[in-house]
Amino acid sequence: MHQFFIVKNAISKKFTNMSLSSYHQKYASYSEEEIFNRGLEKEKELEEIFSKVKPGVAHSEVLIAVLGCGDKRFIPIHKQIFSKLLAKPVKITTFDITVEHLEGGEGVVCHDCTTPLPSGPYDITFAHVLLKFIETEKQWNLIKNSYDALRDGGVAIHVIDKEDYETKSKMLPSGQYSVPLELWKSKLNEIEASFVEVPVKYGLALVIKK
Repeated sequence: MHQFFIVKNAISKKFTNMSLSSYHQKYASYSEEEIFNRGLEKEKELEEIFSKVKPGVAHSEVLIAVLGCGDKRFIPIHKQIFSKLLAKPVKITTFDITVEHLEGGEGVVCHDCTTPLPSGPYDITFAHVLLKFIETEKQWNLIKNSYDALRDGGVAIHVIDKEDYETKSKMLPSGQYSVPLELWKSKLNEIEASFVEVPVKYGLALVIKK
């Protein structure tokens, strides 16, 4: 009987993975060690970011919106990282335009983040290498929504790989979209939003403060 359930679960996982996009299938194939190591990289990035800019959180629980997530195993990792670095309990809502790959994860909401974020305001909005998956003409919508959803003193964090903002053509070699960072910075200046660039290992974090 035990062997039957092992085979059944393996078949179920196989068919679940077949329904995922190739990008999410790639993440699903990563070992626990690989996911853990990627979590450590995110922690180092956020530690560097918070050494330069910290959200103003006057209440006991920090409300965080994570915009896009490659694998549901990152959901508890995000919670652990933010709770550790902010030294406070955190409540995380994870938004993604498709959620099959996040099935069973805590606080998952199916939502297109180029439209206004529900259930705010938040202390932190966090998008890790998400912009390149958004059509260039819609990237500003994502950035603006991440800022609009903040309470006063909150921060919107966009981690961007160096290749994504240094590529001058519209498309990246990978087939994703380049990020015209200077254009988005000029639009932030137009709305008088305060922001800083924080260097991180693979590029930079654009951090916008409300």
